[in-house]
Amino acid sequence: MYMQKLTLLSLFYFFAWGAFAQQTTFSLENPAIRFFSDGAIEDIDAKNLKAVGSVDAAGKKFAFKVPVKQFVFKKSLMQDHFNENYMESDKYPEASFAGTIVGAFDLSKDGTYPVSADGNLTMHGITQKRAIPATIIVKAGKAALTSKFIVKLIDHKISIPKIMFQKIAEQVEVTINSGLK
Repeated sequence: MYMQKLTLLSLFYFFAWGAFAQQTTFSLENPAIRFFSDGAIEDIDAKNLKAVGSVDAAGKKFAFKVPVKQFVFKKSLMQDHFNENYMESDKYPEASFAGTIVGAFDLSKDGTYPVSADGNLTMHGITQKRAIPATIIVKAGKAALTSKFIVKLIDHKISIPKIMFQKIAEQVEVTINSGLK
């Protein structure tokens, strides 16, 4: 009887591990999207913890959506101006990216894998083709994704009023950090 239970338990772990190892679709886990604008007079810094997205490792696909109103600023007035005057968040509630992952990576093996996400970045209702550099890091069976890239405001028809031109840079640095589960 003991041997039967041990055999059944061993088979269970074998099949459970096989299912885990063959998993090909992963969701973003605790994603943090940050944007930073280095203005001549004042830096603008905001963080968003509400993005959703997925990585299809087998198909090498990557997609995410960010609710624009969920960016949090140190100053509430900046947040109001961001949503009302620049991003027009009521009209364009999400920013998104969808594309393919270019480069070799193996989510079942520890390592650091520099890749590129090639696809369409949509912000402020404008879609631009982009090749966004990223890194997939696998350590002790846990995978994570990081990326840092520049977005030019003019590419997405985000205008800066002349009186704000010295405060707001013409481009922002976007940083993405997320686990994969």
